[in-house]
Amino acid sequence: MIVSNPFIPFSIAMITPFTEDGELYLEAIPALIEHYRSNKVPALLVSGSTGEQHSMTIQERILLFQEVKKAAAQDFLLYGGVAAVRSKDAAELAAAAASAGLDGIMLGFPPYLRISQQEACHYVDNVCAHTNLPIMLYNNPPRTGFHLESETLIFLASKYPQIMALKEAGDPAGIQVVKQQLGKDFPVLSGSDLTVFENERKGYDGITSIAGNIFPKLMKFIMDAVTSKDFATAENAFNKIRPLLEVMLALGMLRSIKFMLNMQGVPAGICRDPLSTLSEDEQKGLAAHYNVFLTQEKQSI
Repeated sequence: MIVSNPFIPFSIAMITPFTEDGELYLEAIPALIEHYRSNKVPALLVSGSTGEQHSMTIQERILLFQEVKKAAAQDFLLYGGVAAVRSKDAAELAAAAASAGLDGIMLGFPPYLRISQQEACHYVDNVCAHTNLPIMLYNNPPRTGFHLESETLIFLASKYPQIMALKEAGDPAGIQVVKQQLGKDFPVLSGSDLTVFENERKGYDGITSIAGNIFPKLMKFIMDAVTSKDFATAENAFNKIRPLLEVMLALGMLRSIKFMLNMQGVPAGICRDPLSTLSEDEQKGLAAHYNVFLTQEKQSI
């Protein structure tokens, strides 16, 4: 059966809400999903790095898949973040994503172990044996210590037609080789909002946005303009949020996002320990920068 590629140029890596006690804050999911829905977000990555996936147990992640799908219904494309130290756990997550009714999975490699290319293939073999969902492989050497070589990716994508995309957070040097071998219908996505223009020049086709949690419509507008090669429009729009994004990055992007969502009345909870909440001074400073952005936006209307 031929399945269309669900990995589109713009999606948002959604946050996972946790309570003050560090528990999964499932009661916040419907309101959080409504935030994305009301802003016409087309696709969500559930339980990726931004979703603090490795702070959760396998069962918590499975429950999150189910609760997000229940709240989202058919209003979004949903990608389940799948990554684990053990191949068995990754396979269980992949099967659970399919059972929950998600549209695809983003398959990351085990953190910390620094596996070989052969071991990476075995890991992918195991997951593909447990799901027919479309897969986007996630190469993220800064976080895992493992680099997926272009030759390995091409081999795996040729072996498993369900592997339909790559998210590249490492060296982009191999992107052109991948595109030559796998074709223009095999998208390569980024996770870096601050480098969207450089990434387009390097061959990236889109982004799973982190900043989109706070600026969903604006980031979608920017990426649509980038995709259409209207760089002047995209850069003009991006320059509106660049200073605020740089402040958020300096403070910690995830900590900042959760604070700003809560400030907007969207229940985002807190980050799981050892990540911390912003201090009172940090909150005041970030709120001031955000208010400057809002004032400039009102003046431009």
